[in-house]
Amino acid sequence: MELVPANQRDDLAAWFNLYMGLEAGANATNTVLAKKRDLTSFLDFFMLATGCTEADLWTRSVTGDFLKGLQAKKKSPTTVNRVLATLRHAGRWIHQHRPFLAGNPTERISDVRVDDPEWKGLTPIEITRLKAAAEQLVYVRRRSNQRPFRDLAILFVLLRTGLRVSELLCLDLDQYQGKHFINVQRKGRKVSRAVFLACEGREALDEYLKNERGPAPGPLFLSRSGGRLARQHVDAALKVIARQANSRLPDIQKINLHAHVLRHTCLRKAAEKHGVQYAMELSGQSSERYIWRYVQPSTEQKEAVLDNLF
Repeated sequence: MELVPANQRDDLAAWFNLYMGLEAGANATNTVLAKKRDLTSFLDFFMLATGCTEADLWTRSVTGDFLKGLQAKKKSPTTVNRVLATLRHAGRWIHQHRPFLAGNPTERISDVRVDDPEWKGLTPIEITRLKAAAEQLVYVRRRSNQRPFRDLAILFVLLRTGLRVSELLCLDLDQYQGKHFINVQRKGRKVSRAVFLACEGREALDEYLKNERGPAPGPLFLSRSGGRLARQHVDAALKVIARQANSRLPDIQKINLHAHVLRHTCLRKAAEKHGVQYAMELSGQSSERYIWRYVQPSTEQKEAVLDNLF
């Protein structure tokens, strides 16, 4: 079977398009978009460097110089490594079907060294402040176009499940089965048959269903217009909660709240109480490589341990 027309067999852009359609298309929407951005960025560099899209001009040196350019633009090591992972997969796949003249152009190119990231989570007192703020807003935000019960439920569900915001927003009402969300689509192709929701999360979600959403089928979290809630709406809701919590705090104590910090907090607590393996299962990750960014001790904790080691 001819993968690309004969007159495009040497066109790298045509192979990237085919790769996205056949290989990357099975991934989650956000993953597909990220891969597309990575390949488009590389193709722009490739055309600037070579003046064309002839596939055989893609060599290891081109890949390496593209990555150096990303670093020069102050892209983080994790971003550079993610782009490299996209190029590796695409380059290997193309090379299997249409060998490059100089060999696989991503071979023997190493990841950029990543320093241990600082843990991005909430302290117990910060969690208390955010919960109290969200509960206060139920009585403060009374206009018909405001959704304080929904926003409270979002806070508690993210904090109590460790779901990614993309996973939360894909949920439909019929997936909520009392104590669990069922058949939850995780990042990539993984599906969790049941994700447990703790009592305070269920209480907040039930209040949202009773007071704002109602029983109609469809997305679990609705926008003001009745459609599926978007990521920017979650960001805005969490900012309102943080602003309420921060209103009487000095600048040094103000909380920077976003969905991912709630995931970090949940997984860290799970690892501390039940071990890394449990936290990895809760996270929906398929590799131990990524769970450590969520569960490693903070600088302050490591210093405290050393202070009390002997």
